[in-house]
Amino acid sequence: MIRVENATKLYGRTGPDGAAVHALNGVSLQIAEGEFVAIMGPSGCGKSTLLHVLGGLDVLTDGEIYLDEEPIHRLDEAGLTRLRRTKIGFVFQFFNLLPTLTVEENVRMPGLLQNRPAKEVERRSTELLAAVGMEHRARHRLHQLSGGEMQRAALARALLMEPRVLLADEPTGNLDSEASAKVVQLFREIGERHRTTIVMVTHSREVAASAHRLIEMRDGKVVG
Repeated sequence: MIRVENATKLYGRTGPDGAAVHALNGVSLQIAEGEFVAIMGPSGCGKSTLLHVLGGLDVLTDGEIYLDEEPIHRLDEAGLTRLRRTKIGFVFQFFNLLPTLTVEENVRMPGLLQNRPAKEVERRSTELLAAVGMEHRARHRLHQLSGGEMQRAALARALLMEPRVLLADEPTGNLDSEASAKVVQLFREIGERHRTTIVMVTHSREVAASAHRLIEMRDGKVVG
């Protein structure tokens, strides 16, 4: 499903001695279809960089990344945009929802931007809001929601286009323990129901324990 071989990402001359910094330093790993993987490690270890290159939000300096044997590392910007729109969903710590829109309008946005039939988008968004327990909040705006509710809405939006892979960067970072547990349980249920591959960056051991497997990083390398 996902295969990473000797992935290296350099950021030029940002170290204390003016040298290039290895955000990723020879990372190799494989993630199976339908697997729920948590990535942990100290700040600056390369967790978010790895997530970004997996999702085509950033590009490698060297190495290879394959999604369903498609070489992500060889794609141009148009190819990366296609990949993000058709195969990958994103959930971020700060939700990235539009405050001027209702919950259901936020969820429908990816489909409408890709000119999907309005009826199909409406049906899919209704199903997803029910799946994440937000159907009763469909016409509310963001200022009427709790943090946990906003994250569930963001999860529904990420799933609208039925992605093969869901990438989550600290999705519970702004939530209390009860809301965190509910969101992570939703990740597990959705992954198991739809065979969605989930890669989640987290600082929380408790949250990571819900995943099928833990990958630990340090200094741009996988160490466990």
